[in-house]
Amino acid sequence: MERISGSVRAALRRLDLDDGERAVALCYRWKGSATFARVDAFCRGIAAGLANVLERGLPLILVGDGDVGGLIGIHCREEIRLPNPIVSIDGIALKEFDFIDIGALLRPRGPYRS
Repeated sequence: MERISGSVRAALRRLDLDDGERAVALCYRWKGSATFARVDAFCRGIAAGLANVLERGLPLILVGDGDVGGLIGIHCREEIRLPNPIVSIDGIALKEFDFIDIGALLRPRGPYRS
């Protein structure tokens, strides 16, 4: 968890985004199994690393290349109990400095509506 949060904070500092005044999309690469322990450590590390952003009520925006985006989003909501809006998508590979245009948040449909 500490390694993840430290990496997130270092990246935010390097890109001059550590003030927490705007939403950022965090891109990650997922390798290996998605055990509860790994997902939990990842989500807690992300939440700690993005604390300045999340404390302002900004959304948690996660973009992953593996097939765990839904699981990560649900874990952040149900297990970590983040009150912020959460966008967690997968199947997208990005590099540093790639730009993602973040528009209006979409309202969920179906049984996962909160």
